Parts: sequence; structure tokens; C-alpha cells
Amino acid sequence: MAPVPSPAPAVGRGALGGVACAGALVLAVLGCALVPAFTLAVPGFPAPGLLLICCVLVMALVFLHVPLLLNGGLGAEQGARGVLGILLLLPALVPVFLLAGARDFSDFLAVVHGLSPVTDGAPFVLAGVALFLVPALAWPAQDSKVAALAGPKRAMWLWAADCVQIAWVILALDMAWPGSLALPDEGGIEPWLTQCMAGFVFWGGKLLLAAVLLALVRLVVLPPLRLLRVQLVSIFLLGVLALQVTWSVHPLQAGLDDGSVSAAMPLGSQVSTTGMEEVQ
Repeated sequence: MAPVPSPAPAVGRGALGGVACAGALVLAVLGCALVPAFTLAVPGFPAPGLLLICCVLVMALVFLHVPLLLNGGLGAEQGARGVLGILLLLPALVPVFLLAGARDFSDFLAVVHGLSPVTDGAPFVLAGVALFLVPALAWPAQDSKVAALAGPKRAMWLWAADCVQIAWVILALDMAWPGSLALPDEGGIEPWLTQCMAGFVFWGGKLLLAAVLLALVRLVVLPPLRLLRVQLVSIFLLGVLALQVTWSVHPLQAGLDDGSVSAAMPLGSQVSTTGMEEVQ
């Protein structure tokens, strides 16, 4: 009579999978809380930088792949490839991080808040598209990831996956069009609340637009590995293009107060100001 295998390894894998799902949910909710939705942070209030936000979302994606890794076999191989692709997102996003600079993300959005997405703010639209490609060209293996999950673990996994996707989309939309966010100022709380109401309406419209764009992009069917290469290369090239165009349109100068990189006035404005000083 063949010995009965011990259920201990399966129980351990199930417990570890539950911890991974719970950790992914916590990181996903934290990422949603860190991303500005319809208003920027109040001046003086500590806010995270773009690098920290992306690291939190990337770690949430890694935790979402842990249940697939624990299944073994072909699923573990797919999970390992997915984790490798997710970890490569951070190097691919380096040009976007350089564009935002070493500052709080809300401060960066406040600097570029008044730029038009068609003219001066066009480079930041490219950076937003680069961030949008993270959820748009995600690893298409959700069914295999949740196949071995059931009950609360499956619910936590699905909730975390949706939160991470929404956080990436909102982050991309904030980068592409920061002018739709309410900007706290010294004018009082009433104007700010009015801006928040308008920003909430814009936020809903941007989510509808993002849902349509996600559906259109995911109509493209590619093998998983080729899709991963297209995702990483597209994100990196768009980030580099956005950084290069920003340097040519808005010369960057080092901030003397905090040592961070801040966007200066457009070149034409600087030339006109210099000319006025020479005339005086």
C-alpha cells in the first residue's frame, strides 16, 4: 500500500498564499491612498514621491504572483516570468522618475499644474502614456493566477488586482493632465472645495476614458513574452522621449533650497525677461 502524502506542504502553501493575498491587498489600498485622485496634497503636508508610489504598486503586483508561484509546475514558471517582468518595470520607468525629480509627487504636479497638455505639457502626456502602459499591457494570466484560490483569498486577490490597476491608471492620468486636480492655496477652503467638486467630476470622466482605452489596447493579442518586451521597451522609450522633450522645452535648473530639480519657465519667457532687463 502506497504511503499517503502528508498534507503539511499543501497547508503551508495555502497559508503562504493567504498571507500574500492579504499583503497585496494592503499594498494596493496603500497605493490608492498615495495617488492623488481629484486634489493635490495641502502645502506642507508630507506626500510621497513618484518612486515610492511606483515601488508600492510594484510590490503589490509581485505579491499577486505569489499564489501562482506556489502552485508548482507550469504555473510556477509563468509566475516567475511575471515577477521578473514586474521587477523590470522600475528600471524601465527610470526616465519618468528623472522627469518628476527628487520631490514629492504633489509638489511636482503643482509645478506643472498650469501647463496645457497640448503645448507646454505635451512631454508630461508622454510620461502619462508610459505609466498607462503598465496596466494596459499587463501579463494576461489572471485566470491561471486565481484558479487555485477560493473563498476569502480569492476575494482579496481580485480586490487587490482591481485596486492596483486603478492606481496605475489614476497615476498615469495625473501625470498626463495635472490641471484637472484641485490645487490648495491660500484663498480659503471654499474655493478649494469647489475645485474638488470639479476635480471629482473630471476624475470620473478620466476613469471612463481609461476604461475604453484599456479595452481597446487589450484587443491586441500577442504571446506573453513578446507582450512583455513590447511593454518594457515602449515604457522606456516614451519616458526617454518625454525627458528629452522636457529638457528642450523647459530648461531644468537645480533648486537652491532643497537641492531637487525643478522646472523653470519656458525658454521664450526667459528670453523676453532678459530682453526687458537689458532695455531697462
